[in-house]
Amino acid sequence: MNLNIEERIELLDGKDVWRLKTFEKLKPIMMADGPHGLRKQNEMGDNLGIGGSTKAVCYPTASMLAATFDKNLIQNMAKNLAHDAKSQDVQIILGPGINVKRNPLCGRNFEYFSEDPFLTGVLAKAYVEAIENEGVGTSVKHFFANNQEKNRLFIDAVVDTRALNEIYLKAFKMAVEANPASIMASYNKINGHYGSQHPYINDVLRKKWQYKGIVVSDWGATVDRVKALKRGLDLEMPSSRGYGSKKIKEALEKDPSLEKNIMESSDRILNLIDKYQSKEQVKENLAKHHQNAIEYAKNGLVLLKNEDNILPIKENDKVLFVGGFIEDMRFQGGGSSYINPYKVDQVYEIHKDYFPNSEYAFGYPLYTDAVDELLSFDAIEYAKTHDKVVYFMGLPERYETEGIDRTHINVPQNQLILLEEILKINSNVVVVLITGSVVDVSFKDKVKGLLLSYLGGEGVSHSILSVLKGHSPSGRLPETWIKSLDALPFKIKDNNNAVYYDESIFIGYRYYESFDIEVNYPFGYGLSYADFIYSDFAIESKDNHFEITFKLKNKSSFTAKEVIQVYLERFKSKTYQPKKVLVAFDKVELQAGEENQVLIRVDRNEFKYYDLEQKEFVMEGGNYKLHVSKNVKESIHSFDIEIEGATPIHELPWKMYNPLKFKDVYYKQLPPENIEYKRPFTMESPLFALEYSFVGRMIVKMILKEATKKVDDAVPWIKDNIRKTLLEMPIRCLASFGGDSLNFTMAEGLVDLANLKLISGLKKYKKGQKELNNE
Repeated sequence: MNLNIEERIELLDGKDVWRLKTFEKLKPIMMADGPHGLRKQNEMGDNLGIGGSTKAVCYPTASMLAATFDKNLIQNMAKNLAHDAKSQDVQIILGPGINVKRNPLCGRNFEYFSEDPFLTGVLAKAYVEAIENEGVGTSVKHFFANNQEKNRLFIDAVVDTRALNEIYLKAFKMAVEANPASIMASYNKINGHYGSQHPYINDVLRKKWQYKGIVVSDWGATVDRVKALKRGLDLEMPSSRGYGSKKIKEALEKDPSLEKNIMESSDRILNLIDKYQSKEQVKENLAKHHQNAIEYAKNGLVLLKNEDNILPIKENDKVLFVGGFIEDMRFQGGGSSYINPYKVDQVYEIHKDYFPNSEYAFGYPLYTDAVDELLSFDAIEYAKTHDKVVYFMGLPERYETEGIDRTHINVPQNQLILLEEILKINSNVVVVLITGSVVDVSFKDKVKGLLLSYLGGEGVSHSILSVLKGHSPSGRLPETWIKSLDALPFKIKDNNNAVYYDESIFIGYRYYESFDIEVNYPFGYGLSYADFIYSDFAIESKDNHFEITFKLKNKSSFTAKEVIQVYLERFKSKTYQPKKVLVAFDKVELQAGEENQVLIRVDRNEFKYYDLEQKEFVMEGGNYKLHVSKNVKESIHSFDIEIEGATPIHELPWKMYNPLKFKDVYYKQLPPENIEYKRPFTMESPLFALEYSFVGRMIVKMILKEATKKVDDAVPWIKDNIRKTLLEMPIRCLASFGGDSLNFTMAEGLVDLANLKLISGLKKYKKGQKELNNE
């Protein structure tokens, strides 16, 4: 395609919120949010998603998909998702989200896989491969070290080099091996550089990993358009409506060498447009995919406790189902991944299909944490006359959403109060826990059964009832369930400028195992109705990997799946290392009484650590163990391994690592965690910064009023979250999401006004209004 330089510059900016620009007779490439269902927007100019989206099947969220420990299942689901995309004429799915779960309070944890980068990377690669093989593109996000929602649009993630390479980049490298259509750059800074203009885009993605696809900004994440272009960002989304293109054209006039960057980025975009042009017409298959979603969720339910074999429940047991979730099942999280579901099954409507001798009581409301005396009374009275109580509890939607981090890990108090009252009159209680991430389960010792659902997609009510009835659960925890926030290796603070990743490589179980921290449930934990017997272990060394073989027998009357986990343990390392790391896993299904030979491969590259002097992954020589395990704590069989390799000489042994001395592993000057916001304000200033001046407060008030007009009828918690999110937005992001109310020229005018440049501010603001009105 022969395009002049101006047309190529235009290609670097989106057509609108969701589409790329194209020329000649090529069809615009349509993007839509994922990753656990298709969120195709009805309005091309709706930056905030207020206008809703088309109906689609909502599959289990990443939090539950990771709990399956099953890459084959994820590939199957991804194929369904690709089919859904083609049926709605969508060429690029914005997913998967593969940021590591560093902080259990992150409001977006439901959308990410795991605290472990290896598990995340294997599943992400499977997801990307399956969708790309169907001719649909993916967008792996958010590159990189994007691990909190609080101040996510500008916070500086300060991460040491080893942690970056061993933890926060690892899953992205594995996903890149599947050749995704695009990588999405994050909003936040990483070690002083915004994600959209980080040197790692060129230095790591392009040069080191040889990535050939495009790099796209997260929506509104572009800061300096010219610097971003030079550092490898190809596409700005959503459309800046000519603002970014103008900046590039002005820079090109002063610096002709910029043409090389323009040519390279536009070529990559043209290749993407050509590759993902719609070639296949398929029909929607919502009903079939709904049934598939039920099956996927069955494999992700995690049985945490089963005292006295209270589960499975016998068909004729007199069962009471209790909880607000039985009439309003929470099956997904809030934010950009929020799906308009095809069909949502509710427990109170279908429970008799599984347990004819059952009843229900709502017990507590979801919209408040207050006790409802009438609902509580009904639940308690019913509990007196039933053999078993299945108590649904967890986090309502208002607790967990994109844009807002949680402030604690507690479930609502009204749920705990009612549980205590029910336990007084019926000891046969099974709790079904509904949550996107870790919560406090200090009640676990008082109940006989505990089944974790995470957020399981639109059909999860069927999945839960199936498991309660006898479908053997096979999910395993993809994150450590801590006792309290005091267990974290870092202190959660309300920083407004930078957050130090004090724990370095000691994230999740890497920390809890290394330093003997007691937790509620360890990484990889999960029970089954079946009893599996392991025997005849053997190991063989190959050139690039080890092969572990053993026999596995299902010694029960249940058809069931077993998750096999292999952990590497290091001894007497000369550098700081976690005690154990996951290096291989698999999932095997066996019929009742069946025995099979199992083979697990462990890649030798998983033995390596990132060496700071060589700036490369290096094999440390010495003695290791490979543990075939039930979970990170429970080893079934171990092999002693001796590895030939290098001897590190430049760092202290891991037992001497102290998280209070982060500066000793960061090796650079640490930026301040908090700063004082004052004039002069810029387009990068968050909206809350303007409140420090009288004129700024007037501007903030005006913006909040205008931005929330369309949600005046929303419930209070939604309006409150929108207000909090807006206050944390830099002025440039407000312009990106401004729609027909605010553009970049107007935003520049507001910045001038806040800086008391009243005349220039008013001129720019009025000029921007005319641009919006095409005057």
